[in-house]
Amino acid sequence: MPEKTSDIWWLFSRQTVSITTKESILNAAVLMKNRNFRHLPILADSGKILGILSVQDIIDSLNLTLQGSTSADDVRKSLEIPVERIMTGQPIAVEPGDGLKEVIKKFSFYNVGALPVVSITGVVEGIITLRDLVNLMGMSSSPLNVPVSEIMSSNVTTVDPGSSLTEAVQLMSERRVRRLPVVTKQNVLMGVLTNKDVLRHTVRIVGPSPNASGFDRRVSESMTADVITITMEDDVRVAANLMTMFGVGGLAIAGLPADKIALVTERDLIRSLSSKRGVDFLVNSMQYELEAEDAMARVRAHSTR
Repeated sequence: MPEKTSDIWWLFSRQTVSITTKESILNAAVLMKNRNFRHLPILADSGKILGILSVQDIIDSLNLTLQGSTSADDVRKSLEIPVERIMTGQPIAVEPGDGLKEVIKKFSFYNVGALPVVSITGVVEGIITLRDLVNLMGMSSSPLNVPVSEIMSSNVTTVDPGSSLTEAVQLMSERRVRRLPVVTKQNVLMGVLTNKDVLRHTVRIVGPSPNASGFDRRVSESMTADVITITMEDDVRVAANLMTMFGVGGLAIAGLPADKIALVTERDLIRSLSSKRGVDFLVNSMQYELEAEDAMARVRAHSTR
């Protein structure tokens, strides 16, 4: 097995952006929106990890506020509380010397979207996400001989295009989903609303001139209309290729019966694939590219001598 699969130092993002426990949820949301992050490590002054904040945490907090009649000031005030009130404390983490196999095991067992990379002294040195692993899988064009149908999510929660953002937030929070296919009463897929779409609009709605009525806007006005699709017969490698190419975390399944809606997501590619085919299979699916990269590095090193 190549050296790189036994040490993830080369893989994780050296994410230097972090926040303290006293930062407001609103400021954290603005930072996530501007940097296109889904997770932020929360650190003590010493640099040690105290927690992690996800977009889903913000969705959950927003859902509590939007229940019932809520004024614009109420919404803003709910997001001005410190992140320590909603963060996930003592997050699951990995160390720089952990191998790819250990990383995949933790993603699969704990069903998380990101793992802080923490030194033995507890200091955060970076973060590794599901997207990092999917991007690695998507580097190769070699098929894995696993059809998308084997890992896709067919029992998905959908939302009507005429529903409000408030209703979508409630669905995301209660059903624990990051994306909602937007489907008409005739079961036509119009788009997908993600929790990052909601985050982006939340930042605008509760900005300098708060307007809580903005959460009454229709889902169809906030969704991502250009949905990337794949068929259930395609190889899962193709799914990883498409997610990497377009920078998305989920694909809609095309060619299904009119009454069926299905997705394949980053979590399916990592968690479901490792569950159905084994962790070693997933590690090996990334091994060829790692070996090729190691070989190229050796060639470059030799040529510069």
